[in-house]
Amino acid sequence: MPAKGFTSRRFLMYIQGDKELKSSVVLMETITASNARPSLQKNLNGEVHEWYRIILGFPDHLVTELLTTFGASRGDLVLDPFCGAGTTLVECMKYGIDAVGVDANPSSCFSAKVKTNWSLNPDRLLELAYEIEPHLIRYLLTKNTHLSDPTYRYLASSGMLERKWISPKPLRKALGVKHAISNLKTTSAYRNALMLALLAEIIDGASNVKFGPELYCSRVKHDAEVLEGFLSRVEAMADDLRAVSEVDYGRAIVKRGDSRDEATFKRLCEPNSIRYVICSPPYPTEHDYTRNSRLELAFLEHVCDIESLRTIKKTMVRSHTKGIYTGDADAALVSENLLIAQIASSLRRKVRTKSHGFARFYPKVITEYFGGMKRHFKALSTFLADDAQCAYVVGDQSSYASVHIPTATILSQLASDVGFETMEIRHWRSRWSTTTSRMVHENILFLRKRSSRRRRSRHD
Repeated sequence: MPAKGFTSRRFLMYIQGDKELKSSVVLMETITASNARPSLQKNLNGEVHEWYRIILGFPDHLVTELLTTFGASRGDLVLDPFCGAGTTLVECMKYGIDAVGVDANPSSCFSAKVKTNWSLNPDRLLELAYEIEPHLIRYLLTKNTHLSDPTYRYLASSGMLERKWISPKPLRKALGVKHAISNLKTTSAYRNALMLALLAEIIDGASNVKFGPELYCSRVKHDAEVLEGFLSRVEAMADDLRAVSEVDYGRAIVKRGDSRDEATFKRLCEPNSIRYVICSPPYPTEHDYTRNSRLELAFLEHVCDIESLRTIKKTMVRSHTKGIYTGDADAALVSENLLIAQIASSLRRKVRTKSHGFARFYPKVITEYFGGMKRHFKALSTFLADDAQCAYVVGDQSSYASVHIPTATILSQLASDVGFETMEIRHWRSRWSTTTSRMVHENILFLRKRSSRRRRSRHD
């Protein structure tokens, strides 16, 4: 472990009289007692989850409760088709249950893959982290190196720097750590783990962004202790890796893909192999998941311009007005659903008087969203075992012109159309919406795939 005030590498170089480090140490902050390590989640065992979290994700204790409700055990296979940062997958692994996850957002897939790789040697991870500082010092001593970095170019061209998403000094340090990680002589698995620690530090420490739950820019931080926060996070990772190595954990696979397409699941699993589904899909509201993860996408170099961003959005369920495109056709799949038609009709009447441009897309979002979810249920059905049980955590919404959208109820109807039966719609929690100034109810939709025997009896 590092000596107080220094990383192990830094302390060793210092006492050996490293001239380069001595001459430039004034450029760097030291780790101080005030820099507390990111705390693990208090409810249940929070190991691994705190490596990186999505603000709109659901809590790990809910996954544990659902696994218990289902009676899932070793030998079962669990799917999360909207896996985000991997909460479901991590909890399954802790209980020795194998899991597979899908997400359309490449930054989510990246974090989920890192968080489900527990084969890393924690001591080696720390050694690599301590190698970064001298590389970073050299990077900071070289002027204008950051200007050619693809991440910097995108942040500048997109206006994110001008809008103060992150200040120049913290950005340059973060780019330096990123550059150092990419040049480490190690495997991609170790580089990815270090990169996830950097992303978490950028979002929670170095940048000016906050979430409430939508992203906004708060008080500007003109400087930040990027390296120190990063190293603290790597140390927490190492501690967690030691802890989980003591259990006979399950295995997880993560794939980037569109969960509305059958081909996505075909790459992951065999027909009739999934025993349980636990997920929290997007639901129709103005949550742009690519905006909330834009810094991560930029640092991972998945987004470099408008076109690369649009390509990602097109693989996502249509759940907000900035994700609607010419050629979207999922609405046709729900054209006969009376409740959806009534909601869309009500929205059309209300938005006639709206002056802002995106309001006209409200009816389209609703029909495309539910059409996409129906396509998802149909694509998924083939890969579920008979009587497979599913839990979909979704929220009712009224953010579009105050028109109430009973998300779980409508999804229940659509799932029934393609071979599922609803076991229960259970209220989970309610929270206050600042957008509509009313309570928003979140529910768990429990579904079961009809067995082939019961499907035949329904048609006899």
